[in-house]
Order: sequence, then C-alpha cells, then structure tokens
Amino acid sequence: MTKQIYKFDPDQVWFTSDTHFGHENIIRFCGRPFRNAEEMNAELIRRWRETVPDDGIIFHLGDFAHGGSRLWNDMICALTGRKYLVLGNHDIKNLRQGFMNRFELVTQQMTIRVGGQHIVLNHNPFLCYGGSYSDVWQLFGHVHSGPLSHTGLDHPRLKMLFPLQYDVGVDNNNFRPVSFAEVKSKIEAQISMARAAAGIRTDSNACDERKIIFIDKGCLIGAKELESLNKSATDIIDLDIKNPSPIKETIAQHLSLLTGNIRYVYIGSRLLDDFRYVHIGSGTPVTMSDIKMAIKLL
Repeated sequence: MTKQIYKFDPDQVWFTSDTHFGHENIIRFCGRPFRNAEEMNAELIRRWRETVPDDGIIFHLGDFAHGGSRLWNDMICALTGRKYLVLGNHDIKNLRQGFMNRFELVTQQMTIRVGGQHIVLNHNPFLCYGGSYSDVWQLFGHVHSGPLSHTGLDHPRLKMLFPLQYDVGVDNNNFRPVSFAEVKSKIEAQISMARAAAGIRTDSNACDERKIIFIDKGCLIGAKELESLNKSATDIIDLDIKNPSPIKETIAQHLSLLTGNIRYVYIGSRLLDDFRYVHIGSGTPVTMSDIKMAIKLL
C-alpha cells in the first residue's frame, strides 16, 4: 500500500502540540506561568487566535485536552483554523466520542509536503525515521522542552536528535502555534550551528559532491599527510574518540547535516564492520600509505 503524502501551501500552515487544555497539573509539571487551568486555557486560546487565521491549516501534534465533552467542545469551537490532530499519549484516553469528525483528520502519524519540504509529524521524537539523511524534517511534541520546562524525564535524550527535528510544543514556542516559515528558520539555524560545531564547510561548490574524511581527534598526522587529505576531501571532520556514543551513530549525525552526492571514509583507532575505514593503531602516526588508502576508498 502506498503511503499518502498530503500537500499544503507554506503560507497557510502552522504547527503546535501539548496544549493540555484543562490540565491543572501541567502548570506545575512544566513551570507554565499561569495561576490555574482556566487562565491557561484563555491565554492559549488568545495566542492561537492571534496567530492562526480562520482559513489557516493547523497541525496539533498531540495531548490536546484533559476533560469531558464540554471542555473538548468549548476548546474546538474557540480555536481558529482547519485542525488536524496527531494523537498523543493523553489523547488516546481523553478524546471524546463524537469529536473525531470535528478535526480534518485524526491519525497516529502524518507525512506531509509543504512546498518542497517533506515533513514527518508525530507526537514523539524519533531516534531514526525515513529520510533523516535526506533533508526530511520530523516535528514532534511530548517532551515539553523550552526555557521554562526542562525537567521532563525525556529531556536529556533531546541531544541525540538530528538538527532536522524540532519540538513544536507550546512550552517551546511562547505558548502559541508556529508557522512553517518559523519552523524552517529554526531548523536552518540548528543545521548551521551543528555544521559549525562539526567543522563542515557550507560553500556552494562543495554541496554537489562531498568527499568526507572522518578522523579520530588526536590522531598523529603530519603536515604533509594533512595537506594531501585537504586536497582530496571536501571536508575533514574530527571525531572525539572519548565520546561514549557509538562511532557509527556519531558519523550518522554528521551525515544528516549534508546534502548532495556523499562519499566518506573513516581514519582512526576503532575497528568497524561493513564500513569504509583505515585502521590506525592507537598512538601510531598516520602514514602517507594510510592517506593513499583513504583517498582510494573515497
């Protein structure tokens, strides 16, 4: 069965998550600046209506409301836009009968195309998903990240995500929906920061075809050998061999930042199966023979 991809106009799309309308305890759990659920509901509605026009399309990525049919009805009626609901863990037990048809669609997951951008929508962040190395975004909620909320059990895991992923939850976005343009700007900033941290060049001439050499930070390499590598590779990326993350996972994170036709090889002290690499014994200098082998593997 072919997976359906829904297409939308970039100027008409907004995202949000984890409003938790009617949920008194979420104020304390996430440090929300409201005195009670009634004040929270009113302010979330006000900011939503200021942001999303009546003819806008709004994707809510889960945990919409806690309460009975009256609360669900009041919230849905008060909110602008054509609403799509991607179910969160709380929605499964709180979604009231008869309210499924109050949304354009209620689903566990969606893949959409906004302009030319493919986006996977899910309540939870993924550690891997289709297209994560091909400029496909994944938008999520659930984790309640943000300047006031960083105590959730899942929060430490966010550092493992790709720069192509973003938390659209209200706690992370000043308690209002974010437009496609805003999400695009935030993801581009995340990619730029990650590229800079990894030492990846972003000049346009390097984007059509990249030849990447990953090398253990601290490898003993002379000026002549390094010059030869620089002539043959688009990017040389140092990897911290003390980093506890698996080497393949670290390399995968870097590859998610790149576009175009990519070839890569690893030079270092770790033995890798099913991978292009040149093994250098710990504390052993990199020789010109090693360099030639790495260039050949590229």
